[in-house]
Amino acid sequence: MDVQFNLEHRLAYRFSMLSAQNVRCLGSVYTKEFGLSTAGWRILAVIGRYEPIFPGVAAQRSTMSADKLTRTVDRLVQMGYVVRNTDEADRRRVILCLTSQGRIVYNKVDELHQAMDAKWRDVLSKEENTVLNEIMEKLEARARDLFSRPPEVDIPGLTGTSRRSAAGKRAPTARKRATA
Repeated sequence: MDVQFNLEHRLAYRFSMLSAQNVRCLGSVYTKEFGLSTAGWRILAVIGRYEPIFPGVAAQRSTMSADKLTRTVDRLVQMGYVVRNTDEADRRRVILCLTSQGRIVYNKVDELHQAMDAKWRDVLSKEENTVLNEIMEKLEARARDLFSRPPEVDIPGLTGTSRRSAAGKRAPTARKRATA
């Protein structure tokens, strides 16, 4: 296999490692200072950036499952950082917003994240930062396209194990019948 696809060179692995290092560094601060988990900060950040926001949209923007989002929002409501409001246009729907205390926490933690991002990027020139942003936009668009459907990659030895037919049903596989 091509060396550029070894584990340490794969995009997803590298992004995951960078993200994990960032979360470990900053996570201890927002946990100690504000009692926020990483999931709590992610949801607080999404609500703070896009409020008012519907829970389903917050789940999509944070790549969090609906049930985890609900538990996280419940905790943020208990902490006094988030409020659930009824949508005036459709009273069956809920809108998430930051409370004034939530806005203060969001601003402080977001400032910390922005400062860390600036320190991270200061190793790059202005031109390199521009190119990095352009590359990231291309990769994000490609990821949306690639990961919105089942993979089209054939993996030797795995054919038939998880493929689905066009109707979404598991493809038939030959089974040995037990003989008595």
